[in-house]
Amino acid sequence: MKRLRWQILVVAVTIVIVALLLLSQQPVSIVTSPEAASGGIYTEALIGSMGRLNPMLDWNNSADRDVNRLIFSGLIRFDSHGLPQPDLAESWGTSSDGTLYNFSIRPGAVWHDGEPVTADDVIFTIELIKSSGSLFPQDIKDLWSQIEIKRFNDKTLQFKLPEPFSPFLDYVTFGILPKHLLETVPADQLANAEFNLQPIGTGPYKFDRILTSGGQISGVVLNVNKIIIYPRRSLSRLFSALPQFCRRL
Repeated sequence: MKRLRWQILVVAVTIVIVALLLLSQQPVSIVTSPEAASGGIYTEALIGSMGRLNPMLDWNNSADRDVNRLIFSGLIRFDSHGLPQPDLAESWGTSSDGTLYNFSIRPGAVWHDGEPVTADDVIFTIELIKSSGSLFPQDIKDLWSQIEIKRFNDKTLQFKLPEPFSPFLDYVTFGILPKHLLETVPADQLANAEFNLQPIGTGPYKFDRILTSGGQISGVVLNVNKIIIYPRRSLSRLFSALPQFCRRL
């Protein structure tokens, strides 16, 4: 009887080994995640209420600021690792003593209405930042008031700082505004300009239309700016409160 039990055990172990060998010979199926198709509409919800799509006026409104980052561009931007990347500026350089910064605007940079972006737009925007009409903090206004700006030509300009200031690149990410559309608007009337609800920028998305519900702004529709190809940003669906904006991809 004892010998019989050992024989049964040997047979069972042999069956298990054979089964494992057979399974190891089966082809391995690889499951791949489906890739997102280009095109379509992406809807994203925002907390708060939108009012004025103008980077001079969004300092205290996160909903406006989130949309403005898609419509407007700065000279540079920072990536997810905190490193400066070209935006409207094609390149930039700094003097050895850290007081001079030269910026060169991309030759093909244009506004959403097709007009070219120039150094004059940058200078015009900085003047608005310093004005009483902007909502920028006073310390930022004071900083720009001390900086001397030299225009070399339509595409290059220089900032001269009174002394070295290592975080200076953080201060050139502001959204640049079109001089040709806003130069006739007094700075103290900027908050009431029609431009704030029909913005023209240079960013990866351009304004299409405002969405309303019950007489209130409930969202905004943006279209991809096809004039210049920007790196696709990672999109994820967010669930929060209105308003919302739609991006046509």
